[in-house]
Amino acid sequence: MNDELILQHGLTLNEFQIIKDYLKRDLTMEELGIFSAMWNEHCCYKTSKKWLKKLPTNNDVVIQGPGENAGIIDLEDNDGVAFKIESHNHPSYIEPFNGSATGVGGILRDIFTMGARPIATLDSIRFGEINTDKTKYLLNGVVHGIGHYGNCIGIPNIGGESEFDSTYDFNNLVNAMAIGHVKKDAIFYSKPKTIGGLIVYIGSKTGKDGIHGASMASDVFSENDEDDKRPSVQVGDPFMEKLLMEGCLELMSSGLIESMQDMGAAGITSSSVEMASKGNVGVLIDLDKIPLRQPLSPYEILLSESQERMLAVIEKDNDTKVREILKKWQIDYEVIGEITDSKNVVFTSKNKQVVNLPVNIIVDDAPEYDREFYLPRKRNKKDFDCTHLNLEKMINNLFDNLNYLDKSWIYNQYDSTVMGDTVKEPGQSTGIIKLHDSQKVIGATTDCNPLYIRINPELGMIYTVVEAYRNLISSNIKPIAITNNLNFASPLDPNIMGEIVLSINGLKKSASKLNTPIVSGNVSLYNQTNDLPINPTPVIGMVGSNLNINKIISNKFQNDGDIIVSIGESLGYLNSPYFLKDQKITREINSFNELEDIDLENEILTANSIMYLADNKLIQSCNDVFRGGIFMSLIKMIEKDYGFTVELPNKFDLFCEYRAGYIITVKEDELSKVCNYLSKNNVSHSNIGLVSNETIKINSKVFDYFEIKGKYLDNFEKIIN
Repeated sequence: MNDELILQHGLTLNEFQIIKDYLKRDLTMEELGIFSAMWNEHCCYKTSKKWLKKLPTNNDVVIQGPGENAGIIDLEDNDGVAFKIESHNHPSYIEPFNGSATGVGGILRDIFTMGARPIATLDSIRFGEINTDKTKYLLNGVVHGIGHYGNCIGIPNIGGESEFDSTYDFNNLVNAMAIGHVKKDAIFYSKPKTIGGLIVYIGSKTGKDGIHGASMASDVFSENDEDDKRPSVQVGDPFMEKLLMEGCLELMSSGLIESMQDMGAAGITSSSVEMASKGNVGVLIDLDKIPLRQPLSPYEILLSESQERMLAVIEKDNDTKVREILKKWQIDYEVIGEITDSKNVVFTSKNKQVVNLPVNIIVDDAPEYDREFYLPRKRNKKDFDCTHLNLEKMINNLFDNLNYLDKSWIYNQYDSTVMGDTVKEPGQSTGIIKLHDSQKVIGATTDCNPLYIRINPELGMIYTVVEAYRNLISSNIKPIAITNNLNFASPLDPNIMGEIVLSINGLKKSASKLNTPIVSGNVSLYNQTNDLPINPTPVIGMVGSNLNINKIISNKFQNDGDIIVSIGESLGYLNSPYFLKDQKITREINSFNELEDIDLENEILTANSIMYLADNKLIQSCNDVFRGGIFMSLIKMIEKDYGFTVELPNKFDLFCEYRAGYIITVKEDELSKVCNYLSKNNVSHSNIGLVSNETIKINSKVFDYFEIKGKYLDNFEKIIN
């Protein structure tokens, strides 16, 4: 094998030499393909593994942490919740519709592979500046793909986030999250147990789509790569996924399956290798028995990432019963091999071995790098002149910015109420779904603050976790656990590697303090094109619950005349990066001041106080305060024809970011009780106004209520069109 061929497969020459020295022989082309698939960043996390090991992953409610297809937490009474987030960034840039659609399909398979029925999805999507045809094409394709797949399979999308920034001009991000409900005594794992057990193929036939998809997702791009990379993007079929899901769930509930693994990134290669590794066994698979859509070579079969496929292990006596159930669901099924005690992965074709590799070299001996990283430089304190900003100017700057506008154009393309258990739909601080025939609800949110993380990766990550935490608290949902999707540019740049290391450290600190362990996740590196890196974008998916649906509080105004109380303290405009950027004071990353330290004890104290008030029916509505400040929180709380009248001594505090920031509304006759409780618990708060019908009045200045409301609701669609 020549050096060019090795490098084309995403391996370094040193990595190839390590493999060759271990095996003491040359590799077959198929074996080279296996290492290409399994030793890339997307599958073995060779750059991030060292740092991910430091994350907190367990507490008394975690049933399953990282290492399985999804994490699972305990919701009492035999109820468990499985969830995970994953990226489909590179495929969604090349083929936005298919890339985003198969991102949804893949994460759903991770959920039902655990024996959990998917009950909700969320997403986190980011695009470049909207003034280019390319961004509009990507936006329309991604939103259409997410909506198409989720709507066809019939699982509600209950929330998410979107952001537009020039850093994503050539690297849009698509992170898909899914949540499922499972009975704790019916959780399913991928570890096989029976030597001689049959390895069976379940699902769609294998084709050429997605070959080298995993290694493609572990490489940087140039604009000229798009046509060459397009065949690496998978094509999904949500109707087949629905049949596959129902068939697999029936097989698992009937006890006919011993273990199961999704054929995701790297297809049958990764699923069989991971299964063998977890069970400390070997596998023997005949590639000639794989159901095919078209003639494929053994190499192509091994690396295909065709969608809607599962690998399972069954006992020989169950073959006929499994076949009958899958025939009912019109699903392809074939016995393709067996579990062995060899601890080797063996693939044959035409009665010849094309692969014979020890499992440990593929998995246990995969590279783990300790890459060089730089720490950010100390920032000098800067002053900024904001005296030219008046209320009208600050409001207009927000309403001319896609990031502050109502995103219903996006989420209206998703079915958010199918299955009939959605409590809160997209567009609010938290998406909430009810466990069917139960009083229990699950809340979930996705969040990231790339600008904060770019300024200070460790502190910025803590702010991101805290924002997700506040989102859940705003609905009286107790935060429980985290799934993460760490999106970064090339780790070969020590500055980017520094962002990765420090962000993970910030995640560790905040998750430990808030008692929200990380139970699943994904790493997506090399998100840069033409040497232009994205901002660091480690997305947090946080999940929580309330065991009593009647204790959930609204994020919208409820009554005319309710008192508006702000909680927390303004960071001030000098220390509010989004204020400075979005009010066009500065965009230069080097000119922002250092982030203010965040007091996690104060965040917990404030959150506990809000949940106590909510449990005791003393809060009418609540919303968190962060980007866009109190003003945007109030705008998002507008419901029916309710508006607000507020007075703040410092006009900038209306738009700045906040520490432990929330807005609550309280009935007038309960205000003293609420304020006394907050004072007793040392929670900073201030009575700033009241809910008023068809009114927006700020510091005695009256604004046109319907004009302001119309700009917030309508400007997104106007701008993108």
